[in-house]
Amino acid sequence: MRITRQLLSAGGVVVRRDHHGTRVLVLHNRDDDEWRLPKGKLREGESAARAAEREVLEETGLRVEAGRYIGVTHYFYLDPCGAGRVSKFVFFFEMSSAEGRVTLEERTFDDAEWLVPVQAVERLSWENEREMVARAMQWR
Repeated sequence: MRITRQLLSAGGVVVRRDHHGTRVLVLHNRDDDEWRLPKGKLREGESAARAAEREVLEETGLRVEAGRYIGVTHYFYLDPCGAGRVSKFVFFFEMSSAEGRVTLEERTFDDAEWLVPVQAVERLSWENEREMVARAMQWR
């Protein structure tokens, strides 16, 4: 099957450190019943770091800055707009949040949880996102 589109996205492993310890933010996608990291498509001319910051803000209401670049994931899926496959690259950054209150973007996500890193890894639906949490925590 041929590749019909290529997408570039960016997101973050959003980490909160306080007197309760280290927590990682995970989001529940209601349509797919999956737990994910916040991420989304780059806009034309937008850097991956800026897209990651914007997407986290849009999806969670948290204002964060892209920190250390932790890696890229690459995968394929069937193109919902027609025959063929989509090739998708997602660039991930470590991000810190002093805030704990998440305001969910209602169309996509219906739950958010701050979990200790091991629990976040267990909860995430996709292996490539679990790997990004491990890299952010420097468990490599």
